[in-house]
Amino acid sequence: MQITDILDIILGDPLILIAIFWIVGIVIAVVLLKRSKGSKKPKDLTESKKPKKSKIKAKGHLMKQIQKMEGQAEKDKELTVPPVRSRQEIITQLFESKTNAIGLEASTAGGFVPVSYTPLARFLKDRNVAEDTVSAIIAGIMEEETAESVMAIIEAAADSPGVNLIGDELDKAKELAVEEWRNVKAPREV
Repeated sequence: MQITDILDIILGDPLILIAIFWIVGIVIAVVLLKRSKGSKKPKDLTESKKPKKSKIKAKGHLMKQIQKMEGQAEKDKELTVPPVRSRQEIITQLFESKTNAIGLEASTAGGFVPVSYTPLARFLKDRNVAEDTVSAIIAGIMEEETAESVMAIIEAAADSPGVNLIGDELDKAKELAVEEWRNVKAPREV
């Protein structure tokens, strides 16, 4: 078979001719559409907006706060820091709520109550002493063997930055520290 025979077969049947015209028309339309989209002028970069980030729907309070802070950072606003509680505060709150739920009151005499609820700890916290410092002071007091050494720890802590206890406050802190030390040490010696 030669090429002329093949062309006679293809061109002789009207259905094949119609199908060929359809295919050629579709190809031409696709080429024209692609060229017309590519020939559009690019928008001026100063007028165009910044590309938006896709927002992910967040579940939970923490994710919402993070997204809020991201939005503030993108708008060059001052960031609002969410309130944060220390681990010890959370544990203390849980401990207190559970003991109150069953009708018990936490004992400060046994030494087994969370540190932030002892009288000395409350006294120091009222004077804006950092929680780490309060924990360190109380841990040091519990290791001492005499009341004089307990008072020496309070005097040393009073001189450190962030504590600043003087006069009557220092005397009250010494008194509370000795009382707390006796409450913890006395039951163990019996």
